[in-house]
Amino acid sequence: MKNIAGLFLLLIVFQSFAAAQIPKEGTWKGTIIYSNAEIPFQFEVEYPKDSESPVLTFINGEDRASLEATVRNDSLIIPMFGFDITLKMKQGSDSMEGRLFKHYRNQSYSFRAEYGLPRYEMAEEENPIVVGNRWDMTVNMGRSSEYPAVGLFEQNGNRVTGTIMTEVSDYRFFEGKVEGNSIEMSTFDGVHSFLLRGTYNESEERWSGELVLDNGYSRPWIATRDDSAELPDPFEMVDLTGKNIRPDLERLAVLAEQKINPEEYKGKVLIVQLMGTWCSNSQDQTRYLAEWVGENPGKEVEILAVNFEANYSPEYGLGRIQTYKNRLDVPYKMILGGRLSKSKAAEAFSFMDEIVAFPTLVFIDKDGYARYVHSYFTGPATGSYYEEFDQRFNAIVEELSR
Repeated sequence: MKNIAGLFLLLIVFQSFAAAQIPKEGTWKGTIIYSNAEIPFQFEVEYPKDSESPVLTFINGEDRASLEATVRNDSLIIPMFGFDITLKMKQGSDSMEGRLFKHYRNQSYSFRAEYGLPRYEMAEEENPIVVGNRWDMTVNMGRSSEYPAVGLFEQNGNRVTGTIMTEVSDYRFFEGKVEGNSIEMSTFDGVHSFLLRGTYNESEERWSGELVLDNGYSRPWIATRDDSAELPDPFEMVDLTGKNIRPDLERLAVLAEQKINPEEYKGKVLIVQLMGTWCSNSQDQTRYLAEWVGENPGKEVEILAVNFEANYSPEYGLGRIQTYKNRLDVPYKMILGGRLSKSKAAEAFSFMDEIVAFPTLVFIDKDGYARYVHSYFTGPATGSYYEEFDQRFNAIVEELSR
Protein backbone atom coordinates (compact mmCIF):
# COMPACT_ATOMS: atom_id res chain seq x y z
CA MET A 1 0.00 0.00 0.00
CA LYS A 2 2.85 2.33 0.88
CA ASN A 3 4.46 1.58 -2.48
CA ILE A 4 1.24 2.43 -4.32
CA ALA A 5 0.88 5.68 -2.39
CA GLY A 6 4.50 6.52 -3.10
CA LEU A 7 4.08 5.89 -6.82
CA PHE A 8 0.92 8.00 -6.87
CA LEU A 9 2.76 10.87 -5.15
CA LEU A 10 5.66 10.52 -7.58
CA LEU A 11 3.23 10.69 -10.51
CA ILE A 12 1.68 13.88 -9.14
CA VAL A 13 5.12 15.45 -8.67
CA PHE A 14 6.15 14.42 -12.20
CA GLN A 15 2.97 15.85 -13.73
CA SER A 16 3.41 19.09 -11.79
CA PHE A 17 7.01 19.36 -12.98
CA ALA A 18 5.99 18.66 -16.58
CA ALA A 19 3.23 21.28 -16.40
CA ALA A 20 5.74 23.79 -15.04
CA GLN A 21 7.84 23.35 -18.20
CA ILE A 22 4.96 24.15 -20.56
CA PRO A 23 5.16 27.72 -21.95
CA LYS A 24 2.65 30.02 -20.30
CA GLU A 25 -0.19 31.45 -22.31
CA GLY A 26 0.23 35.12 -23.09
CA THR A 27 2.75 37.50 -24.61
CA TRP A 28 6.41 36.63 -25.06
CA LYS A 29 9.47 38.51 -26.28
CA GLY A 30 11.62 36.56 -28.72
CA THR A 31 15.16 37.51 -29.70
CA ILE A 32 17.24 36.31 -32.65
CA ILE A 33 20.91 36.67 -31.69
CA TYR A 34 23.34 37.85 -34.36
CA SER A 35 27.02 38.61 -33.82
CA ASN A 36 26.34 42.27 -34.60
CA ALA A 37 22.83 42.76 -33.18
CA GLU A 38 19.89 41.24 -31.36
CA ILE A 39 16.60 41.21 -33.25
CA PRO A 40 13.59 41.46 -30.90
CA PHE A 41 10.08 40.40 -31.83
CA GLN A 42 6.77 39.62 -30.15
CA PHE A 43 4.68 36.47 -30.12
CA GLU A 44 1.73 35.11 -28.20
CA VAL A 45 1.23 31.56 -26.92
CA GLU A 46 -2.25 30.05 -26.80
CA TYR A 47 -3.51 26.51 -26.15
CA PRO A 48 -6.60 25.69 -28.21
CA LYS A 49 -9.26 23.61 -26.50
CA ASP A 50 -8.48 19.87 -26.40
CA SER A 51 -4.94 20.40 -27.72
CA GLU A 52 -1.61 19.98 -25.99
CA SER A 53 0.20 21.76 -28.82
CA PRO A 54 0.40 25.53 -28.47
CA VAL A 55 -0.38 28.00 -31.24
CA LEU A 56 2.16 30.79 -31.61
CA THR A 57 1.05 34.10 -33.12
CA PHE A 58 3.89 36.28 -34.39
CA ILE A 59 3.22 40.01 -34.16
CA ASN A 60 4.86 42.66 -36.34
CA GLY A 61 3.02 45.97 -36.26
CA GLU A 62 -0.48 45.34 -37.57
CA ASP A 63 0.46 41.92 -38.94
CA ARG A 64 -0.43 38.78 -36.98
CA ALA A 65 0.45 35.32 -38.30
CA SER A 66 -0.27 32.10 -36.41
CA LEU A 67 1.42 28.68 -36.47
CA GLU A 68 0.81 25.47 -34.57
CA ALA A 69 3.89 24.11 -32.83
CA THR A 70 4.76 20.43 -32.62
CA VAL A 71 5.75 19.12 -29.19
CA ARG A 72 8.68 16.71 -29.44
CA ASN A 73 10.08 15.45 -26.14
CA ASP A 74 11.03 18.62 -24.23
CA SER A 75 11.04 20.90 -27.28
CA LEU A 76 8.72 22.94 -29.47
CA ILE A 77 9.23 22.62 -33.23
CA ILE A 78 7.75 25.41 -35.35
CA PRO A 79 7.96 25.17 -39.18
CA MET A 80 7.91 28.78 -40.36
CA PHE A 81 5.06 29.59 -42.77
CA GLY A 82 5.93 27.23 -45.62
CA PHE A 83 9.56 28.37 -45.78
CA ASP A 84 12.40 25.87 -45.38
CA ILE A 85 12.97 27.32 -41.92
CA THR A 86 12.38 25.84 -38.47
CA LEU A 87 12.33 27.46 -35.04
CA LYS A 88 13.21 24.94 -32.34
CA MET A 89 13.21 25.75 -28.64
CA LYS A 90 13.41 23.87 -25.37
CA GLN A 91 10.17 24.34 -23.46
CA GLY A 92 10.03 26.44 -20.32
CA SER A 93 7.22 28.09 -18.41
CA ASP A 94 8.63 31.63 -18.54
CA SER A 95 11.84 31.40 -20.55
CA MET A 96 13.04 29.32 -23.49
CA GLU A 97 16.17 28.94 -25.58
CA GLY A 98 16.79 27.37 -28.95
CA ARG A 99 17.84 28.00 -32.53
CA LEU A 100 16.39 29.29 -35.77
CA PHE A 101 17.39 26.95 -38.61
CA LYS A 102 17.46 28.29 -42.18
CA HIS A 103 17.83 24.91 -43.86
CA TYR A 104 17.93 26.30 -47.40
CA ARG A 105 21.12 28.20 -46.49
CA ASN A 106 22.54 25.62 -44.06
CA GLN A 107 22.65 28.28 -41.33
CA SER A 108 21.29 28.61 -37.81
CA TYR A 109 21.11 31.33 -35.17
CA SER A 110 20.69 31.37 -31.41
CA PHE A 111 17.28 32.31 -30.07
CA ARG A 112 15.78 33.07 -26.67
CA ALA A 113 12.30 33.91 -25.44
CA GLU A 114 11.12 35.58 -22.24
CA TYR A 115 7.58 35.61 -20.94
CA GLY A 116 5.72 38.85 -20.30
CA LEU A 117 8.28 41.24 -21.79
CA PRO A 118 7.42 43.79 -24.51
CA ARG A 119 9.25 43.96 -27.81
CA TYR A 120 10.65 47.32 -26.68
CA GLU A 121 10.40 49.21 -23.42
CA MET A 122 8.63 52.45 -24.28
CA ALA A 123 9.67 55.74 -22.69
CA GLU A 124 6.87 58.16 -21.82
CA GLU A 125 8.12 61.29 -23.54
CA GLU A 126 5.79 64.28 -23.72
CA ASN A 127 7.05 65.42 -27.11
CA PRO A 128 8.77 62.52 -28.87
CA ILE A 129 10.71 63.29 -32.00
CA VAL A 130 8.52 63.28 -35.11
CA VAL A 131 9.55 60.50 -37.48
CA GLY A 132 7.40 61.63 -40.40
CA ASN A 133 5.20 59.50 -42.62
CA ARG A 134 7.64 59.08 -45.49
CA TRP A 135 11.40 59.01 -45.89
CA ASP A 136 13.61 59.35 -48.94
CA MET A 137 16.33 56.82 -48.11
CA THR A 138 19.66 55.72 -49.52
CA VAL A 139 21.13 52.43 -48.33
CA ASN A 140 24.83 51.52 -48.60
CA MET A 141 25.56 55.02 -49.88
CA GLY A 142 28.79 55.75 -51.72
CA ARG A 143 29.29 52.14 -52.78
CA SER A 144 28.62 50.30 -56.04
CA SER A 145 25.78 48.44 -54.29
CA GLU A 146 24.05 51.68 -53.18
CA TYR A 147 20.30 51.58 -53.64
CA PRO A 148 17.32 53.88 -53.06
CA ALA A 149 14.50 53.12 -50.66
CA VAL A 150 11.34 54.74 -49.33
CA GLY A 151 10.32 54.49 -45.68
CA LEU A 152 6.61 54.46 -44.85
CA PHE A 153 5.79 55.01 -41.18
CA GLU A 154 3.01 55.63 -38.69
CA GLN A 155 3.72 57.05 -35.25
CA ASN A 156 1.70 56.93 -32.04
CA GLY A 157 3.65 58.59 -29.26
CA ASN A 158 6.94 56.75 -29.01
CA ARG A 159 5.68 53.70 -30.91
CA VAL A 160 6.48 53.53 -34.64
CA THR A 161 5.34 50.99 -37.23
CA GLY A 162 5.88 50.81 -40.97
CA THR A 163 7.99 49.33 -43.73
CA ILE A 164 10.83 50.07 -46.12
CA MET A 165 10.23 49.76 -49.86
CA THR A 166 13.07 49.01 -52.27
CA GLU A 167 13.40 48.16 -55.96
CA VAL A 168 13.49 44.47 -55.04
CA SER A 169 10.30 44.56 -52.89
CA ASP A 170 9.45 45.75 -49.37
CA TYR A 171 10.94 44.64 -46.05
CA ARG A 172 7.48 43.83 -44.67
CA PHE A 173 6.17 44.88 -41.25
CA PHE A 174 8.47 46.77 -38.87
CA GLU A 175 7.63 47.76 -35.31
CA GLY A 176 9.69 49.76 -32.83
CA LYS A 177 10.19 53.00 -30.96
CA VAL A 178 11.74 56.43 -30.86
CA GLU A 179 13.56 57.64 -27.78
CA GLY A 180 15.28 60.99 -27.64
CA ASN A 181 16.70 61.50 -31.13
CA SER A 182 17.04 57.76 -31.81
CA ILE A 183 14.92 55.19 -33.61
CA GLU A 184 15.00 51.39 -33.47
CA MET A 185 12.62 49.03 -35.29
CA SER A 186 12.63 45.31 -36.03
CA THR A 187 10.80 42.70 -38.05
CA PHE A 188 10.75 38.89 -37.95
CA ASP A 189 8.72 36.67 -40.27
CA GLY A 190 10.94 33.61 -40.39
CA VAL A 191 12.92 34.78 -43.43
CA HIS A 192 13.37 38.45 -42.57
CA SER A 193 15.09 39.10 -39.25
CA PHE A 194 15.92 42.78 -39.74
CA LEU A 195 16.80 45.67 -37.46
CA LEU A 196 16.73 49.38 -38.34
CA ARG A 197 18.48 51.75 -35.96
CA GLY A 198 19.58 55.32 -36.32
CA THR A 199 19.66 58.87 -34.99
CA TYR A 200 18.35 62.23 -36.13
CA ASN A 201 20.73 65.14 -36.78
CA GLU A 202 18.73 68.32 -36.22
CA SER A 203 21.24 70.67 -37.84
CA GLU A 204 21.29 68.57 -41.04
CA GLU A 205 17.60 67.61 -40.76
CA ARG A 206 18.62 64.08 -41.62
CA TRP A 207 18.41 60.58 -40.19
CA SER A 208 21.31 58.14 -40.44
CA GLY A 209 22.04 54.72 -39.08
CA GLU A 210 22.46 51.01 -39.72
CA LEU A 211 20.21 48.41 -41.31
CA VAL A 212 21.02 44.92 -40.01
CA LEU A 213 19.95 42.33 -42.59
CA ASP A 214 21.66 39.14 -41.40
CA ASN A 215 24.23 37.74 -39.00
CA GLY A 216 27.30 39.96 -39.40
CA TYR A 217 25.73 41.71 -42.39
CA SER A 218 24.54 45.31 -42.18
CA ARG A 219 24.39 48.39 -44.35
CA PRO A 220 24.57 52.12 -43.51
CA TRP A 221 21.67 54.35 -44.49
CA ILE A 222 20.67 57.99 -44.60
CA ALA A 223 17.17 59.46 -44.89
CA THR A 224 15.28 62.72 -45.02
CA ARG A 225 11.59 63.32 -44.47
CA ASP A 226 10.02 63.69 -47.90
CA ASP A 227 6.31 63.24 -48.54
CA SER A 228 6.95 63.04 -52.29
CA ALA A 229 9.55 60.25 -52.18
CA GLU A 230 8.82 57.48 -54.69
CA LEU A 231 10.47 54.48 -56.31
CA PRO A 232 10.33 53.71 -60.05
CA ASP A 233 7.03 52.30 -61.27
CA PRO A 234 7.35 48.48 -61.07
CA PHE A 235 5.53 48.24 -64.41
CA GLU A 236 8.23 50.42 -66.02
CA MET A 237 11.42 48.90 -64.60
CA VAL A 238 11.79 45.99 -67.02
CA ASP A 239 11.39 46.32 -70.79
CA LEU A 240 10.48 43.70 -73.33
CA THR A 241 13.29 43.19 -75.86
CA GLY A 242 10.95 43.83 -78.77
CA LYS A 243 7.36 44.03 -79.93
CA ASN A 244 5.16 41.06 -80.70
CA ILE A 245 7.26 38.60 -78.70
CA ARG A 246 5.82 35.20 -77.92
CA PRO A 247 7.65 33.72 -74.90
CA ASP A 248 8.80 30.14 -75.44
CA LEU A 249 6.95 28.43 -72.59
CA GLU A 250 8.72 25.15 -73.28
CA ARG A 251 11.97 26.68 -71.99
CA LEU A 252 10.65 27.62 -68.56
CA ALA A 253 10.91 24.24 -66.83
CA VAL A 254 14.34 22.88 -65.95
CA LEU A 255 13.03 19.30 -65.72
CA ALA A 256 11.74 17.38 -68.72
CA GLU A 257 8.82 15.92 -66.78
CA GLN A 258 7.55 19.44 -66.07
CA LYS A 259 7.92 20.75 -69.62
CA ILE A 260 5.04 23.06 -70.50
CA ASN A 261 2.74 22.36 -73.42
CA PRO A 262 1.84 25.78 -74.91
CA GLU A 263 -1.47 24.36 -76.17
CA GLU A 264 -2.59 24.18 -72.54
CA TYR A 265 -2.76 27.99 -72.44
CA LYS A 266 -3.95 28.68 -75.98
CA GLY A 267 -6.72 31.29 -76.07
CA LYS A 268 -6.22 32.22 -72.41
CA VAL A 269 -4.55 35.07 -70.58
CA LEU A 270 -1.45 33.68 -68.88
CA ILE A 271 0.35 35.27 -65.93
CA VAL A 272 3.82 33.85 -65.31
CA GLN A 273 5.25 34.37 -61.83
CA LEU A 274 9.02 34.22 -61.26
CA MET A 275 9.41 33.43 -57.58
CA GLY A 276 11.21 31.50 -54.85
CA THR A 277 9.88 29.55 -51.89
CA TRP A 278 12.63 31.19 -49.78
CA CYS A 279 11.26 34.69 -50.40
CA SER A 280 8.79 36.48 -48.10
CA ASN A 281 7.71 38.83 -50.88
CA SER A 282 7.11 35.93 -53.26
CA GLN A 283 4.92 34.42 -50.57
CA ASP A 284 2.97 37.67 -50.17
CA GLN A 285 2.41 37.73 -53.92
CA THR A 286 1.49 34.03 -54.02
CA ARG A 287 -1.14 34.60 -51.33
CA TYR A 288 -2.54 37.48 -53.37
CA LEU A 289 -2.67 35.39 -56.57
CA ALA A 290 -4.20 32.38 -54.81
CA GLU A 291 -6.91 34.58 -53.30
CA TRP A 292 -7.53 36.24 -56.67
CA VAL A 293 -8.05 32.85 -58.34
CA GLY A 294 -10.55 31.89 -55.64
CA GLU A 295 -12.47 35.13 -56.10
CA ASN A 296 -12.55 34.92 -59.92
CA PRO A 297 -13.79 31.46 -60.90
CA GLY A 298 -14.58 30.91 -64.55
CA LYS A 299 -12.23 33.57 -65.93
CA GLU A 300 -10.11 32.50 -68.90
CA VAL A 301 -6.97 33.35 -66.96
CA GLU A 302 -4.21 30.95 -65.93
CA ILE A 303 -1.26 31.46 -63.59
CA LEU A 304 2.02 29.59 -63.86
CA ALA A 305 4.70 29.92 -61.16
CA VAL A 306 8.34 29.26 -62.04
CA ASN A 307 10.32 28.59 -58.87
CA PHE A 308 14.05 29.26 -58.46
CA GLU A 309 15.76 27.75 -55.42
CA ALA A 310 18.87 28.85 -53.52
CA ASN A 311 19.75 25.37 -52.21
CA TYR A 312 19.22 23.71 -55.55
CA SER A 313 18.80 20.12 -56.60
CA PRO A 314 15.87 18.66 -58.57
CA GLU A 315 14.76 16.56 -55.60
CA TYR A 316 14.98 19.47 -53.19
CA GLY A 317 13.22 21.87 -55.56
CA LEU A 318 10.31 19.50 -56.25
CA GLY A 319 9.93 18.82 -52.54
CA ARG A 320 9.86 22.52 -51.74
CA ILE A 321 7.18 23.13 -54.39
CA GLN A 322 4.95 20.41 -52.94
CA THR A 323 5.35 21.65 -49.36
CA TYR A 324 4.74 25.24 -50.45
CA LYS A 325 1.61 24.39 -52.45
CA ASN A 326 0.17 22.41 -49.55
CA ARG A 327 0.96 25.04 -46.92
CA LEU A 328 -0.42 27.98 -48.92
CA ASP A 329 -3.20 26.12 -50.79
CA VAL A 330 -1.80 27.29 -54.12
CA PRO A 331 -4.45 26.51 -56.79
CA TYR A 332 -2.24 27.00 -59.86
CA LYS A 333 0.64 25.09 -61.44
CA MET A 334 4.16 25.52 -60.06
CA ILE A 335 7.25 24.28 -61.90
CA LEU A 336 10.95 24.29 -61.13
CA GLY A 337 12.97 26.87 -63.06
CA GLY A 338 16.35 25.94 -61.60
CA ARG A 339 18.96 27.42 -59.30
CA LEU A 340 18.45 30.91 -57.87
CA SER A 341 20.26 33.21 -60.28
CA LYS A 342 18.95 36.27 -62.08
CA SER A 343 21.31 35.64 -64.99
CA LYS A 344 20.29 31.98 -65.20
CA ALA A 345 16.60 32.87 -65.05
CA ALA A 346 17.18 35.44 -67.79
CA GLU A 347 18.14 32.65 -70.21
CA ALA A 348 14.61 31.26 -70.16
CA PHE A 349 13.09 34.76 -69.99
CA SER A 350 15.24 36.24 -72.76
CA PHE A 351 12.33 38.35 -74.01
CA MET A 352 12.97 40.71 -71.06
CA ASP A 353 15.97 43.04 -70.96
CA GLU A 354 16.77 42.05 -67.36
CA ILE A 355 15.37 40.44 -64.23
CA VAL A 356 15.56 42.89 -61.34
CA ALA A 357 13.73 41.07 -58.58
CA PHE A 358 12.02 37.96 -57.34
CA PRO A 359 9.06 38.04 -57.60
CA THR A 360 8.34 39.27 -61.13
CA LEU A 361 5.10 38.89 -63.10
CA VAL A 362 4.79 38.55 -66.88
CA PHE A 363 1.36 39.15 -68.44
CA ILE A 364 0.78 37.23 -71.70
CA ASP A 365 -2.29 37.84 -73.85
CA LYS A 366 -4.64 35.29 -75.43
CA ASP A 367 -2.53 35.17 -78.59
CA GLY A 368 0.60 34.31 -76.62
CA TYR A 369 2.28 37.72 -76.78
CA ALA A 370 4.04 39.20 -73.73
CA ARG A 371 2.34 42.50 -72.95
CA TYR A 372 3.37 43.67 -69.47
CA VAL A 373 6.10 42.97 -66.93
CA HIS A 374 5.73 43.84 -63.25
CA SER A 375 8.98 43.83 -61.25
CA TYR A 376 9.20 43.48 -57.44
CA PHE A 377 6.15 43.50 -55.17
CA THR A 378 4.62 46.06 -52.84
CA GLY A 379 2.94 43.75 -50.35
CA PRO A 380 0.34 44.28 -47.60
CA ALA A 381 2.82 46.23 -45.44
CA THR A 382 2.88 49.05 -48.03
CA GLY A 383 -0.81 49.96 -47.61
CA SER A 384 -1.92 52.14 -50.52
CA TYR A 385 0.78 50.72 -52.82
CA TYR A 386 -0.61 47.24 -52.30
CA GLU A 387 -4.09 48.53 -53.10
CA GLU A 388 -2.77 50.25 -56.23
CA PHE A 389 -1.17 47.00 -57.38
CA ASP A 390 -4.50 45.23 -56.95
CA GLN A 391 -6.29 47.85 -59.06
CA ARG A 392 -3.71 47.75 -61.87
CA PHE A 393 -3.53 43.95 -61.83
CA ASN A 394 -7.28 43.68 -62.32
CA ALA A 395 -7.31 46.40 -64.99
CA ILE A 396 -4.64 44.57 -67.02
CA VAL A 397 -6.43 41.24 -66.69
CA GLU A 398 -9.66 42.85 -67.91
CA GLU A 399 -7.85 44.50 -70.84
CA LEU A 400 -6.19 41.26 -71.95
CA SER A 401 -9.38 39.25 -71.48
CA ARG A 402 -11.36 41.25 -74.05
